[in-house]
Amino acid sequence: MENALWSAGMAWALPDGRAIISACCVSLLIAGCNAQQPEPVPLPAPTAAQPPPVEQAAPLPPPIAPEDDAATPNFPAPDSQQGAALTYRIIDAPNGTFGYDILSDGKLLIHQTNLPGQPGHEGCKTKADAEKLADYVIKKIKKGEMPPTVTPEELKTLGMI
Repeated sequence: MENALWSAGMAWALPDGRAIISACCVSLLIAGCNAQQPEPVPLPAPTAAQPPPVEQAAPLPPPIAPEDDAATPNFPAPDSQQGAALTYRIIDAPNGTFGYDILSDGKLLIHQTNLPGQPGHEGCKTKADAEKLADYVIKKIKKGEMPPTVTPEELKTLGMI
């Protein structure tokens, strides 16, 4: 039975003769450390069928500057929405909640499915709340605030949290 503790899991032989043992096998080794240990078995010499040793990886390129990062949101300039027709439409959000899209001259400007600045993925509890929040965000955009952030204090004032 002690030998079964040593044969479970997986092990791989490296070209230099060292062995890699899976975490499963290591935990079995630890669990069986009071058992009589079998004699070590020599690993076979590397053969042509084994993969070549892993070469040193090339150094990483320098980090991308924030202005070059495509993942950084690219919001329009604060005054770019002056005179634009800003409208909203209410959309479905996770778990039966509601979000909104803000449109500028009919083009999508903001897609908000969760309550801004709050953890989780759920939106407003009612369509009326989503409409109130979308209208509030449009007012911020018209005042030149871009991106139009909504703080937890503002959500409390609006009765959202």
